[in-house]
Amino acid sequence: MAVYKFDRVSVMVCEDNAFVRRTLEDVLRQFGFERITLLKNGQEAIESLKLLKQAKNPGPDLIIADLVMAPIDGHLLLKWVRQGKESPNRFMPFIMMSGAADTENVEKARDGGASEFLAKP
Repeated sequence: MAVYKFDRVSVMVCEDNAFVRRTLEDVLRQFGFERITLLKNGQEAIESLKLLKQAKNPGPDLIIADLVMAPIDGHLLLKWVRQGKESPNRFMPFIMMSGAADTENVEKARDGGASEFLAKP
C-alpha cells in the first residue's frame, strides 16, 4: 500500500464558519498536512496572497475555499486567483466547497477555473 506524505504541502483554507474551518483543519491534519493557513473570507485570502507574491513566494500548493462568504465570496476569490495580476500562481489547484451545490453554482465554479467542487453535507 502506498504511503503519501503531505507534510510539505501547503494548504490555504478560506471558510467563514469557524466550526467548519476547524473541522477541515482537523481532517487535513489527520491526513498529514502540517502547513495549513486558515482564513475567514476571500478578502483575507487575497490580502495574504498579495503578500506572498510581494515576497516572491509561489503561494500555497492548494486553496480550499467556501463559496458563500462576505465581503468576497469564493467565486470572486477564484476569479482573482485565476486572473489577478498580483496572484502568485494562476494555476494552483482550487477546491470550491459549498452547501449550495446546485448545478448553477457548480458550473460557475467549473467555468471559473475551479479544479474540483466539494459539496458540504
